[in-house]
Amino acid sequence: MEYLILGLLVFAPMTGYELQRFIKQNLALICSSSAGSVQTALAKLEKEGRIADVETLEGRRRKKTFSITPAGRQAFEAWVARPMQAGRVKNMELARLFFLGLARPAQRAAAIRDYIRQMEEKQAVLSAIREQSRLAWSRPLPPGRDWDEVFRFQGYTIEYGIAAAEFERQWYGRLLKELEEEE
Repeated sequence: MEYLILGLLVFAPMTGYELQRFIKQNLALICSSSAGSVQTALAKLEKEGRIADVETLEGRRRKKTFSITPAGRQAFEAWVARPMQAGRVKNMELARLFFLGLARPAQRAAAIRDYIRQMEEKQAVLSAIREQSRLAWSRPLPPGRDWDEVFRFQGYTIEYGIAAAEFERQWYGRLLKELEEEE
């Protein structure tokens, strides 16, 4: 969560609420979007000197806007440059599939049908995010970044999610068909 927040703050300063809302709308399939996890990460990053906040008053409410510090930028750049770790991606639902033979046949089919439904929903969410992103990418942006490259890799992430959900939907669909043919 910490590096995700640092990455978002590279783009622009944000409040805790704005970070949580952005994560919920765009990155909830990657990580938790709970206020608690965002606030915990913000407190840790601030303690480490990787972010700083400016507090302002809006009416009667105090508003903290967070920005990345040079130390935070350095930590983020080191993290994003590290090789990706294939072993870090886990799908705990495979454990459920591993033990699904212990469930009754009707329960197996119901679990698989529901998982297929969830993959369809995931694809729909990611497709909507892809459209929102295309709109965001067309807006004027501040100079100093190669935005085409930034958006290129964000697009790859979205396309990966859509393709992965499609693969799982098809794979579980074949499994469901096999189970239904056995009945």
